[in-house]
Amino acid sequence: MKKIFTLLCLTIFIVNIAQAQRAFETKTATVRFIALDDKDIEAVNREATSRLEANGGLTFNMAATGFHFDIKKMEEHFNADYIESKKFPRVTFNGQITNFNTVNFTKNGKYPVTVTGTMQVHGVNKAIQANGSVEIINGVPKASAQFTVRLKDFGMDGILISFVADKVNVEVSASY
Repeated sequence: MKKIFTLLCLTIFIVNIAQAQRAFETKTATVRFIALDDKDIEAVNREATSRLEANGGLTFNMAATGFHFDIKKMEEHFNADYIESKKFPRVTFNGQITNFNTVNFTKNGKYPVTVTGTMQVHGVNKAIQANGSVEIINGVPKASAQFTVRLKDFGMDGILISFVADKVNVEVSASY
């Protein structure tokens, strides 16, 4: 009987460790950007893949052609002339939640976090730091963040970027 009890306790302990170490994934994360100087320039990608690791590692990966605009012609120019999606088909982010230890997966709530990492757009890697939050609902996280980037920093240029939309606000959200 004592061996069975010990085995049962050990099994429960291992299951709890395995649950605490699991990663969360989604294939429906949302990435949205809006030009700071021209609110008509806005696109949304609702097909980003995101992974949140047990150590706070955070990744986003999406097709450049997954960004959709209200105006089809803008989408065509974006893919052909600016992001050059045939040449640079992926947009990625690989980073870390630096204060991940403050997120309590056993307690519902919204936890402020800081994320640092590298974003790759148009074949150019750029260090990014953003403030965001991880909301826990019944042990399941939902992550979100906002930050601003300059398109010139990613090697994108052109008349529109020079005069209208060099800076864009980026909003990301992922329900795991």
